[in-house]
Amino acid sequence: MKAIKSLQSQPTYRMKRKLLMTAVLAIAVNSLAMAAPSPEPGKEGKPARQEKAGKVKPYPLKTCIVSGDALEAMDDTVAFTHKGQEIKLCCKPCKKDFDKDPAKYLRKLKAR
Repeated sequence: MKAIKSLQSQPTYRMKRKLLMTAVLAIAVNSLAMAAPSPEPGKEGKPARQEKAGKVKPYPLKTCIVSGDALEAMDDTVAFTHKGQEIKLCCKPCKKDFDKDPAKYLRKLKAR
């Protein structure tokens, strides 16, 4: 009788042991994942492209170079760097206009 009971308890013991090892492994993997440094907010994906000189000229105007509207009055301003020059526009449609002919607007910026 004892031999039969010991044979029946062996699969249960093995199953409990596998379950325990799986739980320990899952906890260890989760702990490692939590300890890994997370990326800064907004820094997912590719890093921002750096200009060759590394220095960006600040935008000198308080108005949109495309529309002429005051930037302070707008909620959805668009800021970006174009060939080492920071550009600030009042809205996304102005960005589309700028992208069509950036040289035109850069000339305006240099003239001011």
